[in-house]
Amino acid sequence: MKHSWRITKYWQRTPEGYLGSPTEEWTDFSDVGKRVSIEDYLVVEDAYLDAIRRFCIGIGVESLRIQSLERRDSRGYHEGQSLDLYGIERVVRDVLRNVIWCKLVSDSAEVHFGYDYYMYVVSSVDAEAALAEADPLLNIEPFLSPYLPEMDE
Repeated sequence: MKHSWRITKYWQRTPEGYLGSPTEEWTDFSDVGKRVSIEDYLVVEDAYLDAIRRFCIGIGVESLRIQSLERRDSRGYHEGQSLDLYGIERVVRDVLRNVIWCKLVSDSAEVHFGYDYYMYVVSSVDAEAALAEADPLLNIEPFLSPYLPEMDE
């Protein structure tokens, strides 16, 4: 796919220019109640979910399929399961909370989840205008997803 962006809640950069999180920053759902309140956590989680929906709507994607499903807890999901843009909510929340891991894909778009609230959206269509409408809490920048399959040269 031609276009790829990294979406994260982090804004701090190292002196070398790499994006990262301060040591005191929460980076996992297990930090709720310790480093972050559930209310503040949900604000961030909702922003990620909204960014995915805006991305999909902006490029005309109406549904996504579960791909590369890894279960840490049985939730009734299955490989290839198709979800509309409201049906993805539970899956996205479960991925962000480390209950499961998967990619969400369609013929023209993919959503990849990395560690520590790094997320990548990839598409065959430019989604920059749609992503510009996402919550300014999130840092969105062009970046090649490390979860794309390697291309044969």
